[in-house]
Amino acid sequence: MTTRPNQPAPGTKLLRFDELGETDAKGFSFGEGKERFQCFVVRWMGGVFGYVNECPHVRTPLDWQPDKFFNLRRDALQCGTHGALFTIHDGMCFIGPCKTKALEPFAVKLDGEGWVIAA
Repeated sequence: MTTRPNQPAPGTKLLRFDELGETDAKGFSFGEGKERFQCFVVRWMGGVFGYVNECPHVRTPLDWQPDKFFNLRRDALQCGTHGALFTIHDGMCFIGPCKTKALEPFAVKLDGEGWVIAA
């Protein structure tokens, strides 16, 4: 994983785990302009996953509306620009123009107090 400008430092609290429902996601933005860092956190199957909010195809944000990252069945992440589908657990594209490419991971973890933090 590459560190980007304005990426939150390890240990930065993002949100409480219980604020996310199962198959729910929340987007975050740090900084402004060209150096703005956008990411999102997903709760799925009891775990938490983080990704940079950028499609590997055309580098646009995935969410078509704020915090809307899932397809209708809520079993995959979907790019709002062209509909590409990504597996939740590893961000790999399995349908769409960026097939075999993956979302860039953003390392997150749960701390001992129930917070999702940057790792």
